[in-house]
Amino acid sequence: MANVFSPFGFRQFRRLDGGAPTAGFDTLSIASSDTNLYFTGDPVATSTTGPYVTVPSTGVQQIRGIFLGCEFFSPTVNRKVWSPFFPGSVQTSSGTNDAIAWVCTDPEMLWIVQSSTTGTITSSMINNNFGFTTSASSLGNTTTGISNVSLGSTSVTTSASAPFRLVDFWSNWNAPTSGNFSFAANIPGTGAVINGTDNTSAGMIVIVAPNNWDRKNLTGI
Repeated sequence: MANVFSPFGFRQFRRLDGGAPTAGFDTLSIASSDTNLYFTGDPVATSTTGPYVTVPSTGVQQIRGIFLGCEFFSPTVNRKVWSPFFPGSVQTSSGTNDAIAWVCTDPEMLWIVQSSTTGTITSSMINNNFGFTTSASSLGNTTTGISNVSLGSTSVTTSASAPFRLVDFWSNWNAPTSGNFSFAANIPGTGAVINGTDNTSAGMIVIVAPNNWDRKNLTGI
């Protein structure tokens, strides 16, 4: 049965060396005046205007890592809050109060992501590189904080500049039907079919590795 398109951004799968997916976290900064929204699972890039992360301008550029939440002083409630997403522009009248972003920058981490509906990814594309859908970066869920970004199915390339490399299909792993994998919901109609495992239709879930990230690319940024 065709996959249901319900993107969740990039979600940690495991490290390439088989270790637990708990390494490679950096605490970085988001400018308090930044009006962009950031959601858990969003790719972020290094800003050129200061020691900050920012929303990538394209889906095929070098990135810093994956956003996994933040803490910031909220002028609305007048205290520090911890949030799975950054709501944009938390600057106070008395001056700046930059947010702290938790970003996984580990170049050895593997990620699970749903592909876009613009095309079907095939097994011949394994070890090719891909971009992501920047148009969805501001469309995450402000209740759960989950990203709405997907892998750009038609962005497949051999160019070293693309940020992700396809390494496998989610269907090749024993996908659970319950637990923390909210994207692995049953598709109604034919029983326990795991969403994203129909590799004959668009929207399949795949496993990717970092390709052009700050900690993996030895050229300047």
